[in-house]
Amino acid sequence: MSIRGLWVIQPPLNGRRRGRVLFSRRFPTVELRAKRLCPHLYHPLPHDNDICDSALLQCLCPDEQFIEERDSCSRLFQKPVYELLGGKLWPVVCLEKNGLVFVALPLLECDRKERPPLIEIPGIPSALALIEGIAEVIGGDTKEMDETSQKLSEVYQYLCLAAPFGSPLETNPSNISQLHLLQMRKQGANTAPQKLKQPAWRAGAYKGTSKLYLTVKEEIRAVQYDKPDIADVWDIYGSVICKAEVEGHPDILLTLTTPPGTPPLDHLIVHPSVQSADAQTASSPVSPSETNLSNRKIRFSAPLEAFALCRYQSSATTSLPIRGFYQMKGERNVRLLIQLKLNEAVKNSFDYCAVHMSFYHRGPIEKVDCISPTSANVVVSQDRRVVIWNIGQRFPVKSLEVSLQANVHFPSSDPPSSAQ
Repeated sequence: MSIRGLWVIQPPLNGRRRGRVLFSRRFPTVELRAKRLCPHLYHPLPHDNDICDSALLQCLCPDEQFIEERDSCSRLFQKPVYELLGGKLWPVVCLEKNGLVFVALPLLECDRKERPPLIEIPGIPSALALIEGIAEVIGGDTKEMDETSQKLSEVYQYLCLAAPFGSPLETNPSNISQLHLLQMRKQGANTAPQKLKQPAWRAGAYKGTSKLYLTVKEEIRAVQYDKPDIADVWDIYGSVICKAEVEGHPDILLTLTTPPGTPPLDHLIVHPSVQSADAQTASSPVSPSETNLSNRKIRFSAPLEAFALCRYQSSATTSLPIRGFYQMKGERNVRLLIQLKLNEAVKNSFDYCAVHMSFYHRGPIEKVDCISPTSANVVVSQDRRVVIWNIGQRFPVKSLEVSLQANVHFPSSDPPSSAQ
């Protein structure tokens, strides 16, 4: 899984008729291996300008002129893998992002006369991950960039750590920056080598005050029948996002607790860094009136970047946090009624609360007229397919109920009459 060459190309701008190569990197040792391992499909790397012109021709398609090698129906389209220079260079991975074109040529490790299937070339995903990392290092402000830009020197530093001698090891730019800082500290001070072996998935190390950031995101999928003889149905899905800033790589023990009297979290799916995840019920000895707590304990050693520690499903609620009722009448002029009631057990304070009503089979929304309340904050999405009702940060304190009556107008389905 090595890379023969990398190029960062800028399309024609500011009156220039040709694109230009802002950055290029070739790996001679990988080039020798490519000639030896796959001599039948090997072609030496051409000049940077030839690669630039061919890559822009394949990726950007700026004109409407038919070009046989690009637009022919007999051509096999396998984006983001292309063939350049009339098929001499293959498989070339190209990515257009932030106004630049990123090109990588992975190494072919097969002794064949015919081209192998893409799924048998492990260098393709490595090349794509590497140029995506380069795109992240450069960022989005590329209009005024030239060959002397500071960002390109950061790309060189990134490649020295991410792909030494053309072999990608770790392509995550945040991990690479942490590893770079660690090496700078080691150069400035005499530090003893670590006794513990650094895990392969943890590329760098953190120095400073230990911190653990956790974000819990839950989603409830419910069907409310609004009938006494039919019970409502719902499922709760959630995920725990973790960002650990700790020195070394210690084991962290995290306990996920559900409300009193409810079963533990079900169908727990954990990150590969998790060493163990068990379920146990702990009784509180403080007071006999307190009910049991259902716990899931997770022991893990966290990587540097934020990651999804676990995903779960739960049946830990006996009632929905918000009950709703809606009614629609009409085809092109739809009379819409929405009623919501907040559960008394839910804290009446939110960062935001909004209702999205989707209309994907009636055409674009022309306008929305609010009937009651007339001051309701109702907007239409940019694609004119969704009505968004912004409730705010709280429900009315006394009733805990809100309602909306509105008319949603759609264009007529009748075709316009032709002129006589």
